Amino acid sequence: PPPICSSSCGDSLEIRYPFRLPNDPFTCGDPDFELRCENNKTITNFHGGLYYVKGISYDDHTIQLVDINFSDDGKCSLPNRSLSTDEILMEMDDRYPGLVNFTYSYTLNYVRCSDSSVGSVNNSLVPCLTRNSSHVYVNVTNWSSLTSYDVPKTCKVISMAPAFYEESVPVNPSYETVLKMQQSGFQMVWSVECRDCRAKGRGCVYKSADTTFLFECEKEY
Repeated sequence: PPPICSSSCGDSLEIRYPFRLPNDPFTCGDPDFELRCENNKTITNFHGGLYYVKGISYDDHTIQLVDINFSDDGKCSLPNRSLSTDEILMEMDDRYPGLVNFTYSYTLNYVRCSDSSVGSVNNSLVPCLTRNSSHVYVNVTNWSSLTSYDVPKTCKVISMAPAFYEESVPVNPSYETVLKMQQSGFQMVWSVECRDCRAKGRGCVYKSADTTFLFECEKEY
């Protein structure tokens, strides 16, 4: 069994197996699950972007990430890295084999438009990024509804961000709601077993249907 190690960046988040920090003893944690500290906050690199680690559940095997540009002060900003819910699922990271709950999984679509009239339906204006002839909006799509976002002809998508949000989201959310969704980040399942299965060239499947997200390798026939 792995040694009992525990460390922290100073943000009250306990870091223990399989996670580790760079200065932990080499026997602690798993190198593939290494996190790091910045200004007393826990951060990680995921899909080429930097994210704050807001929570880790060692019972449920879940991790909550928030884009580093979406800090707690509610600052108006674009994501550090454009990432959609679909991209997380289609380009699966072996360490993080799934999202926690598809019903509450959203994608925030940031679009720049030359025509202000597109803001009237299902779009929320991003005030700090809007200039005289250039309007930036956020459109919220829910993954489980399977409805894609039809980008208006006068607009182009400039960034995307995943969000896990358990409150009901209105059809036309306010920017205050968008800020809350940004700060909620997104929740994924972590799994050492799934990483190990993929390393052997095998897929991984849910071990059981209970609340803890445990995996095992697909059977070989």
